[in-house]
Amino acid sequence: MTGTLYGVFTVADVQVALPLSELREVIPCPAAFDPLLAVAPGLVGAVNLRNQVIPVLDLRLLLNRREAAAAEVVVVVTYDGSVFGLLAHAVRGVVHIEDEAHLDVSVNTELPLFTRTFERPDDNAVVSVLDCAAVRNTPGMVLAADTGGPSGAVAQAQQAASGISAGGRSMMMLLRCGEIGLAVDVSHIHSVVPELILKSSPLDGPTIHGVVELGDRYVPTVDTLAVLGLGALTPVDVKRGVSLAYERGLLVLAVTEVISIVAVPDADVLPMPEFGLPAAHAVGILPGQAGGSYLVLDGTAMRADAALGTLAALGTPVGGTPAVTQVAGRTDTADPRFDGRVIQDSVRKFLTYDAGVDVATPLTQITEIVPFPAEVIPFVGGGPLRGVFTHQRATVPLISLAALLGRPADVDETTARVLLIEARSTRVGFIVPHLRAIEESVWEERRADADPGAPVTLAGSPLVKIGDRMLPRVDLEQVVRTMVTDHERTDPAGDRRALAHA
Repeated sequence: MTGTLYGVFTVADVQVALPLSELREVIPCPAAFDPLLAVAPGLVGAVNLRNQVIPVLDLRLLLNRREAAAAEVVVVVTYDGSVFGLLAHAVRGVVHIEDEAHLDVSVNTELPLFTRTFERPDDNAVVSVLDCAAVRNTPGMVLAADTGGPSGAVAQAQQAASGISAGGRSMMMLLRCGEIGLAVDVSHIHSVVPELILKSSPLDGPTIHGVVELGDRYVPTVDTLAVLGLGALTPVDVKRGVSLAYERGLLVLAVTEVISIVAVPDADVLPMPEFGLPAAHAVGILPGQAGGSYLVLDGTAMRADAALGTLAALGTPVGGTPAVTQVAGRTDTADPRFDGRVIQDSVRKFLTYDAGVDVATPLTQITEIVPFPAEVIPFVGGGPLRGVFTHQRATVPLISLAALLGRPADVDETTARVLLIEARSTRVGFIVPHLRAIEESVWEERRADADPGAPVTLAGSPLVKIGDRMLPRVDLEQVVRTMVTDHERTDPAGDRRALAHA
């Protein structure tokens, strides 16, 4: 196999590629650039990187696209002994392109920025290969001598690019997660998030830190150490992100630092010990790199992980509402384990959680998931109604779901979560001791519609199969509707004593 490894990034909504041999590193865009005593098209100033002054260009100015997406990173380029930086909106991963897949083009200008294109094999997007010679020869361009990148990445990338057909060398991205170093083949990396700006989401929990905006979607971000079974990142260590592509979406792995990209001979990766390190998806250890030894991850196995793939599918459009898609399943069938009762013919996403026993609720029913409120007006009476709190300028009754279902459950307010449900213009908060996960159903039991006013019980709940487990499917919207109906029947003036002693 012959070809070239390219790093891809976006400039003014255009996907731009550089051979990895010319791409030294990517750094977050600083708040301001240092001025230089020079004027050149697109030159915005300089950045001081490890005591090296690097001139930085904004290609949007050369393209007359000032209104395009703002730059978030600086791509540091090395070419013919010189180094310069290019402003970019985002990094879009690494791709391998066969020589015959390149398409030559001509641009009617004295110094064209590109003369070749290719089509990305993963999403068929058109990518322009930047001509660094044209950038370097721009009139008035400031040239800084390249003093070398971290870990000699340039020389190693050149070796890897020239010897890719040998099959004995891999390009690895070195990452730091707290005190633990990780290495993963760059072919599995979709993009790098140089600065994680996280937003809260209903998925938040011990493993999921929130979502980050990538392109036109909010992408779930997970704690890499938690996913690997190596502990958890402290909040101060959640600084960068590396995204992986799954069949139905992207997933961002939170990391502390992206160290560099290096060429690694296969023989340099030492096998894992037979016992002593319970890390999921780890296949070896890479010693002798900058910062010490790195745990080598199996990118193929991580991208095939069903649980991670399910999380990746939960990305939502920017500016839209959370999208929970029903995927067409098999036709209706009878299952002998349910005495001939019919199974629903679609697959849905469920939130699984502890309510004194593990149960599942369709994700579409949950308006929001919030921590246990800091300020609650308590109701004392021993029933499910525990009090009232305020949320988004509305008062919300706070109900113990386990108590409502007749199940004992210990609630630690520091780890408990409140599921906000809306039905019949009423919002209710249900306390649950622990969240489990967001998972897809294998099948669901379908029963005749219940009496709208009938109370929801575990015994009367239909079953849903999730993985290898059968769980009661708790309809929280029906719980709320039942409460409203009971309230209207028993005391139109608003007496809550029946609920408090239910």
